[in-house]
Amino acid sequence: MYLGIKLAVEMGIPNLEVESDSHCVITIVGMPSVEAHANSSLARSIKGLETRLEKVKISHVYRESNFCADSMAKLGHTIEEGVTVFRHL
Repeated sequence: MYLGIKLAVEMGIPNLEVESDSHCVITIVGMPSVEAHANSSLARSIKGLETRLEKVKISHVYRESNFCADSMAKLGHTIEEGVTVFRHL
């Protein structure tokens, strides 16, 4: 999630909708204060990136309904290391 939001900021995308099948991540990032959590540093970094966008909507989706993202994650294991950007034109 961090890398995806960071990429959106770098690309100048003002409005972003993030979907994740990890209910735990959605909950942690949505907490008003994350200081007591083991991943508080990462959660604070994500929240900091969110402030650089005009609008961010983060929501939970079930893995079964998120076929595209699941397929891309599996594809990520077969391509070179680094960031690959897929653009829909």
